[in-house]
Amino acid sequence: MITFTADGKVEGDHVNVCAGGQEFQIGLMGGEYPTPEEVLLASSLSCLMLTVVYVAREKGVTVEDIEGCIQGDMDPKGFQGDPSIPPGVLEVRYNLTVKSKDPKIKEILEESEKRCPMRDTLARSVKVVVKWDIES
Repeated sequence: MITFTADGKVEGDHVNVCAGGQEFQIGLMGGEYPTPEEVLLASSLSCLMLTVVYVAREKGVTVEDIEGCIQGDMDPKGFQGDPSIPPGVLEVRYNLTVKSKDPKIKEILEESEKRCPMRDTLARSVKVVVKWDIES
């Protein structure tokens, strides 16, 4: 079992986050920082791309280049309190281009899709536990 951790602190209209020894800022929609949804999408896109690299190396397949885009749709009415609409991302679409001359590349891509941790996390229900400590 591996446990990943991120720490954060609110600073005005953004959160200073530390993850993997790197610090970055995540902000509100319409601000100058990427939103939590954009960071989720960036993590998901990079995870799938890196999984392809990992699986290809594992199988001895050469990948010359991978690039892509990911989109996620969210209805802001859910975040604004409309109980009939979920507050989060409703659909995610990956669009990737892979350059490889190896005929086994399709097999690598199929296996990568199955093994990608973030794609899996998005596609299934995940147990979530929230603990609040209130200080006065």
